[in-house]
Amino acid sequence: MALAPLADGKGDDGILLTAANQLNLAGPEAVQDKSQYVTVASLNLRAGKKAMEMSDFVAAYSYFDNGITFLRKKHWEEHYELSLELFDLAARCAHTNGDVISLNLLSQQVLKKSQSFEDKLNVMYYAMCVLASSSKLPESIERGLKILSRLGIDLHGCESGSVEACVQETKDLLSGYSDDEILNTKPMTDPTKIMAMKFLGKLEIGMTQIMPKSAPYVTQRIIQFSLSDGMSPVSPIGFVHFGSYIAKLGDISGGYKYVKLARSLLDKVSKENAGEVSCFGTQVIAYVEPLQAVLEYHDEGYAAAMASGDVVRAGLITQMRCSQSLFAGINLQALREKYAASIKFMEERKLRVLTLQAQYQQQSVLKLIGIDQEPKHVSEGHAIFATNKSVMRIYYYLKMYTSFIFRSYDRTKENAEKYLTCIGNSWANLFLAHAFQAFHAGLISFWLARKSREEQGWYLRGNKSKLALKKWTESCLWTFENKWYLLEAEESFCNDDFDAAKSFYEKAILSTKDHKFVHEEALAYELAAYFYLELGEVDKALEYFLLAHERYHEWGANGKCNSLFKFVEDFMKERAGQSPTIAPENVDSAS
Repeated sequence: MALAPLADGKGDDGILLTAANQLNLAGPEAVQDKSQYVTVASLNLRAGKKAMEMSDFVAAYSYFDNGITFLRKKHWEEHYELSLELFDLAARCAHTNGDVISLNLLSQQVLKKSQSFEDKLNVMYYAMCVLASSSKLPESIERGLKILSRLGIDLHGCESGSVEACVQETKDLLSGYSDDEILNTKPMTDPTKIMAMKFLGKLEIGMTQIMPKSAPYVTQRIIQFSLSDGMSPVSPIGFVHFGSYIAKLGDISGGYKYVKLARSLLDKVSKENAGEVSCFGTQVIAYVEPLQAVLEYHDEGYAAAMASGDVVRAGLITQMRCSQSLFAGINLQALREKYAASIKFMEERKLRVLTLQAQYQQQSVLKLIGIDQEPKHVSEGHAIFATNKSVMRIYYYLKMYTSFIFRSYDRTKENAEKYLTCIGNSWANLFLAHAFQAFHAGLISFWLARKSREEQGWYLRGNKSKLALKKWTESCLWTFENKWYLLEAEESFCNDDFDAAKSFYEKAILSTKDHKFVHEEALAYELAAYFYLELGEVDKALEYFLLAHERYHEWGANGKCNSLFKFVEDFMKERAGQSPTIAPENVDSAS
């Protein structure tokens, strides 16, 4: 019985893992006293929990798995609590490690042997998480709704309401509480309600992608329960998503306030969901603080997510860091390596939806670099694409953006039209990507307005993007000023207000220099060059094409450099009478 103090938590942690490792190497056959089986299983339970505290979920799974092997026949009847805890925690680690097969086997045992519905909730939650990360997000949401209904929380039909009305109701509810009162709210103690909050939190991230009109109602329930029943580890998730919805509706400062409140709540209740709070909070912060500085928050969020075993959020954060590094103008060769590492991380953990999105983004980066290769997409790609408008939106945006950068008019127009069909029923949250999508959609709209038969419709879309960027410039001049100026320039070009256009092009170029966006400096020079070419100021146009080429090269966009060089070369030949005329705004040099 020398091991009893260790199993009971009374021994020294320093020898705990060593003792468990030695016993596990010997295996159950080495136990001579049958009464010791339970003691060794308990020892592994404690060792596994210790490994989880150290964020080593692979080692933790091994301890829990070994603990299960030391359990004897009828262990569910004779040692129910120990058995349930070992299986539950092993299932959690299997999910974290991306071991879906082991998770399913463990879950089947718990579902078969559990003595109550409440005892099944943990493995049901992990199963819901697996579905959400695969091509079965709608099934995950439906399963979550059914479980919550059995727990007395009915959310069916919430999609019929108004997002604005729901957000306002939640604002009205919170208006009766000061920040200090919220931060000092009692903790939630009811185990079943705590578990119900976990399902609500998981529903939120799923619904915000494919049921964006329903997501704010889930947020509202999380906040209501937090105020009435006490704060749970999920409560900060409710507040950070609420801040995101407020910001998306146009109140950036109000959203920023609730993001900061959510981060403060982590210190009060638990850092279990720090990864998700950082993930979605950073998106709002990016509308207030300089983009290059915001990139550092992703490292903090990734570390927090991995520490708690939240690999889904860790994967989302790595993807966001890559995409925002692209927006920030990070060198494309370095970014190529970041995407490769990010996709490897997601593939190892079976994060299908995130892997697919990252692969779409990676393809655009490779195209800019000058690498044409067949895209490698996850096997469930078509199923995900068909059911997830948020994924579809990313795909068509990237196709639209890449076609625009390579001045492929027909393909830009085709993908822009498809992109516009997706934006009304995708992400409920505000992401920094939305600002860049609006920026590039605006530039494209003004280009199409000058060339398309549907001139007025495209012009109005461009104007809408310009006004959005102007509004965001008020909250963060550093990140958005140059984009607003460039849209003003393109709109003035459309209106034949050439003096205004010249002024705004120069302002856009100066702003990109001041705020360190080399890729957007290249784009501003290039668009200004097309403008001057249209006016017949060829020397000025060629000067700006050269400067654009230099900046694209500095960014690492060798594919774009080659395309731009070919256009200028062909133009010079045409000017010398050596080749057919090429319209400067209708180059079809790349897909």
